Amino acid sequence: MRTKQTLKASIAPKVVHIRSREDVESRLEKVALEHEPALRRFLKARLSGHPDHEDLLQDTFLRVARQNDVEEKLSGRSETIRSYLFSIATNVIRDRHRQSATRQKYVDLVKNDSNTHCLEPSAEDVASAQERSVDIRAAILSLRPDCRDAFLLSRFQGLSYREIADAKGISISMVEKHIIRALVQIRRRVERDY
Repeated sequence: MRTKQTLKASIAPKVVHIRSREDVESRLEKVALEHEPALRRFLKARLSGHPDHEDLLQDTFLRVARQNDVEEKLSGRSETIRSYLFSIATNVIRDRHRQSATRQKYVDLVKNDSNTHCLEPSAEDVASAQERSVDIRAAILSLRPDCRDAFLLSRFQGLSYREIADAKGISISMVEKHIIRALVQIRRRVERDY
């Protein structure tokens, strides 16, 4: 039979200490330095020297970094962390094999389908796409400079709205407005021409 004190302790919420992102990144970096050689050997052995092992190593650490409870997972003993990393790596290998098998099934289906038409675009499709590309470029160049800059940084440089706002010294809301305005104007101009 539990006493009141042990009952209270068992139902009391767990206290989670929130650390800064830098602390988590620093911990992840230390874990990577410590366990990367063993993990690399593990992946090489499982993939028989296949060149994908480096990609899978990166995918493993990326998957670990994306975990919501990454700090908790990386705070245990070295053996526990190592076991956790190896299980993540095993899952990454399984996922890669599944993707490969699915892709191969699709390729086989396309090859065996007698009704499959030529997968290469026609000359007309290529010409139409080139014309549309020229129109889109002209539409982008006709944008106001602030809209054009925000649009290009977002769509062609891959920057987040926050990064654009910081670079331009404007608010995120203003970045959103610039990009929306750019998209509307580009769409209008392209649809008008087609």
